Amino acid sequence: MPIEYDIDEHRRLVLVTGTGVVTHDDVLEHLAELSEDDRYQAPMKKLIDYRDVSDIQISTDASVVIAATKKKLSERFAGEKCAFVASKDAVFGTARVHEARVEGAGISTSVFRDIEAAMTWLEVNPTPA
Repeated sequence: MPIEYDIDEHRRLVLVTGTGVVTHDDVLEHLAELSEDDRYQAPMKKLIDYRDVSDIQISTDASVVIAATKKKLSERFAGEKCAFVASKDAVFGTARVHEARVEGAGISTSVFRDIEAAMTWLEVNPTPA
């Protein structure tokens, strides 16, 4: 699966890793799985590491569906602070479009080029205590 995650309950942090090609279905499957995970206790911080994603194959229409799904789940993800890390221009651009589409859903989202900046923005210590 191109999107995997783990939850560091102590730091209240969801660590998401994307690899290879990420599609609309992959993102929707991830959101559904996370929304049903009992370890997720809002509000949480989410670090989405897309540095190893080679391509995001999500059409404009599909990106609207993803944003609508995240807004629909906004009560479950209430107060979430979500940082995307993307080194490739196309992946970075797609993440920025997502950032704009979920605005107003009660989920603070920002996109970064490096993981250190994302961790600083999330106010998370890079190493577990």
